[in-house]
Amino acid sequence: MPFTPNEIKSKTFTTVKNGFEPTEVESYLDQLSTEIERLKEDKKQLEQVIEDKETNIQSYKDVHQSVSDALVQAQQAGEETKAAATKDAEATVAKAQAQANQIVNDAIEKSRRLSFQTEDMKRQSKIFRSRFRMLVEAQLDLLKSEDWDYLLNYDLDSAQVTEENINHLHDNDLTEEEKAMKAQAEAEQQTTAEDVASSESDDDTSK
Repeated sequence: MPFTPNEIKSKTFTTVKNGFEPTEVESYLDQLSTEIERLKEDKKQLEQVIEDKETNIQSYKDVHQSVSDALVQAQQAGEETKAAATKDAEATVAKAQAQANQIVNDAIEKSRRLSFQTEDMKRQSKIFRSRFRMLVEAQLDLLKSEDWDYLLNYDLDSAQVTEENINHLHDNDLTEEEKAMKAQAEAEQQTTAEDVASSESDDDTSK
């Protein structure tokens, strides 16, 4: 059974003849009690140290776990951020590549259309040039025709031709100028006829 320092110090023994010296026994018991008291105090201090160490160890474990969790979360967040950034970068590159391809395809298509239009314009220009050359050559052949020499050398009273042409035309087919010319010609004919009639009348009277 355990003993406390006070129990050891207050312990009494039965006195017998020729026993131990009581003073020495009491002194030893006092020393033993003091030593036990010190040992108990040391034990208490050691237990407190152990408890503090365990508390510190637990705290360290808690901190270690928190740091580990934080590192894991940071690593996961970093991986997720990296994955998202990679995905966004790939999407951006793909979009830029698609736009670049579209621009190149549009440029190629425009170049093809321009080339086609240029060739078409050249073809039409060749056709126009050929037709224009044929027209000019035909006009030159017409100018070189002998009919021009005949017409240029033919002498005819233009005024007579004009009056004859006007007289044979219907009034509805004449212009205002041609109508005036026709009226003037008829007036001159009427005057001439009257002069002739008057002259014949004078001749009859003189006879």
